[in-house]
Amino acid sequence: MPRLKLPLYGKILAWFLVNLLVVVGTLVLYIRVNFGKGLEWVIGEQAGARMELFESYMQSVLMEHPESEWPELIENFNRYLADPLPGWEPILQRKVLGEGVSFALFLPSGEQVMGRKVAVPAEVRLRLIDKRQPEERPRPGRPEHIDNAKTKPPKPRFMIRSENPTRYWSGIHSDLSLRRNGRWYPLTFVIIASDMTAGGLLFDWWPWIMVLSMGIGISALLWLPFVGSITRHIRRTNEASKRIASGQFNVRLSENRMDELGELSASVNAMAGQLGDYVSEQKRITADIAHELCSPISRMQMALGVVEQRSTPEQATYLQKLDHELQHMAKLVEEVLTFSKADALPDHEAPENFDLAELMHTVLVHEAPDESLKIHIPNIELHTLRNALDRSLSNVVRNAVRYARDIEICAHVNQDQVSLQIKDRGPGVPEEAVSRLFEPFYRPEAARGRMTGGSGLGLAITKRCINACRGTVSAQNRKGGGLVVTLDFPRQLPAQPR
Repeated sequence: MPRLKLPLYGKILAWFLVNLLVVVGTLVLYIRVNFGKGLEWVIGEQAGARMELFESYMQSVLMEHPESEWPELIENFNRYLADPLPGWEPILQRKVLGEGVSFALFLPSGEQVMGRKVAVPAEVRLRLIDKRQPEERPRPGRPEHIDNAKTKPPKPRFMIRSENPTRYWSGIHSDLSLRRNGRWYPLTFVIIASDMTAGGLLFDWWPWIMVLSMGIGISALLWLPFVGSITRHIRRTNEASKRIASGQFNVRLSENRMDELGELSASVNAMAGQLGDYVSEQKRITADIAHELCSPISRMQMALGVVEQRSTPEQATYLQKLDHELQHMAKLVEEVLTFSKADALPDHEAPENFDLAELMHTVLVHEAPDESLKIHIPNIELHTLRNALDRSLSNVVRNAVRYARDIEICAHVNQDQVSLQIKDRGPGVPEEAVSRLFEPFYRPEAARGRMTGGSGLGLAITKRCINACRGTVSAQNRKGGGLVVTLDFPRQLPAQPR
């Protein structure tokens, strides 16, 4: 199963979110351990003020009706929240509550006297019992002005969660009192709900979610420049490394960063410079050796020609073999010289205007005069290095003619990029050898060499010549057998940087 590839940018942001979740989880765990089932921290200033507001509104509703109707009013208090009394609309928002929210009034003993009957758990009853004593006369009820509900001192309140089933009990001491046995007992107003927010009555989760989202968004915005600078630098380093691996040793990275990434850039630059010097020196030595070999080989050929004129018939066979070996050596030296000079083509050759079909016709006349090939090349005007492209095409066509059959050549233009393919129905090459076909002196099979005249430099020269045209060359095995060599290059050769 392939492993999921996640960019470094995504990994850092994912780690940030995991870290945030751990912090939130730790905070929740701390609250639950320290507060147990008590949730007084939830009904702080805002939720507590809303509880007092609803308790004051409840008083207003009850005071407008005789005490005998109070139980029914408390049991159906939801209707008065959906349609508030006149004068309360600016303070109360219309709130339609479901069956999961109910209201009740309790005595200081924990006995429920009004509201839908519910089983009161022991832990809740302990919170309902308070030390307020009955009085000889009723307490003052509804405040003279509705605004007083907001300005009165905070009343004692609580919130607790019970299990089986899960309920949230939010209670607050009321100013109302109920007469029993000639005495007036203070009441506690309780909201019983299946969720902590009481259906959005006490507080709404959306502002919390919005604040949390804004916090995450602001944190992400603060992280983005930092993370982006790291990933951009790493991406540039990765791209530079790929270009260096392909032989472009003039690539350099910015060393402005004063951290480990800056040190990495300096190391990559130093490595590219050393590799470039090494390869240049190697090319120079190879070219010098090949050049020095030209003179003695020429002298040997001249001497062999003199000897052949004076040789006996018995010696002629051996002299012909010697001449064949000298020709092979001369051709190899010529290819080495061509290979070593290929990189300097843009400096010694000027771009020309010519037609691709006409150039391919010239190549086929020299490399495949007796072959029947399928050609599909439209008239494509080019402005590039003619000799370099000629040499690239010649080497590929020569290999196809030498090793394969049923050769097909086609080309098309995509915007300003030309793609030319040379297909054959030969034996192809092993898959592990495809990526190395354009390396100097590499041959897929040991038999390809002296028997066919190959030196392993033809495709390497092709690569360097097509690189001089600012293009690329690649190869892949063809379905059904054979090889496909693709040359991609621009129609207009870009100007050389100075």
